[in-house]
Amino acid sequence: MPTVFIQHSEESPPGRALEILRSYGHSIRVIRTDLGEPIPANLDEVDAIITCGGALSARNSETNELLETEAKFLASAHAAGIPILGLCLGAQLLARALGGTVSLLEGGPEVGFHEVALTPAGREDPMFKGIPWWTPQFQWHEDEISELPPGATLLASSKRTKVQAFLVGTSTYGIQYHPEYDRELVVIHWERDDPFTDAGGGHDALSQQTDVCYEEFARHADRFFESVALFLMPVDRLNTGIAHDVTH
Repeated sequence: MPTVFIQHSEESPPGRALEILRSYGHSIRVIRTDLGEPIPANLDEVDAIITCGGALSARNSETNELLETEAKFLASAHAAGIPILGLCLGAQLLARALGGTVSLLEGGPEVGFHEVALTPAGREDPMFKGIPWWTPQFQWHEDEISELPPGATLLASSKRTKVQAFLVGTSTYGIQYHPEYDRELVVIHWERDDPFTDAGGGHDALSQQTDVCYEEFARHADRFFESVALFLMPVDRLNTGIAHDVTH
């Protein structure tokens, strides 16, 4: 059975997440909700879920039928113990689905490469094994998770955004930044002429950030998704139906 990727827009594909999981033997199914492909009606053919970014807002997801359907799907998967990873919009929607709150980020969008610091819990979490306590991460968001779901653990923060990574239970993770983006996707984002680019200081500033930060960012992003493939969504356990467990 497949690992399901939920893609919300052309501009936020699964990127290196899909490539690395596929290299570890995962069977992949990509659901393009932006193209009208439906969320699965049940969890019968779902082994793990990665839900990606996008331009929609999770602040009021109940007013958007598409996002509300996905939120219910994620809540059901979490209750069933299916491993989940939310990325940017996916993380925000996951937080809302489990009882958290998403709000407009005060001061405007957080854009470009910004330092993200692991919390003490994050430093001990197996998903971040081998990753430094402070790393440059690519940000492209104007919303934030302002209140974590009940029982969630904060794993990482940046100067402007308190919730950069979180865990609920043992196998449901949310990541606000974009470790899945390759260099081409990063460049596509900052080459835009829109308010987000301006918020990041403009094309030249974002280009310089990319030159300075990308190689370190990519190295740690690869390591993160290797941990996802090996520990959060190990293909040997998925294929044999063994319940997932991670020691925290």
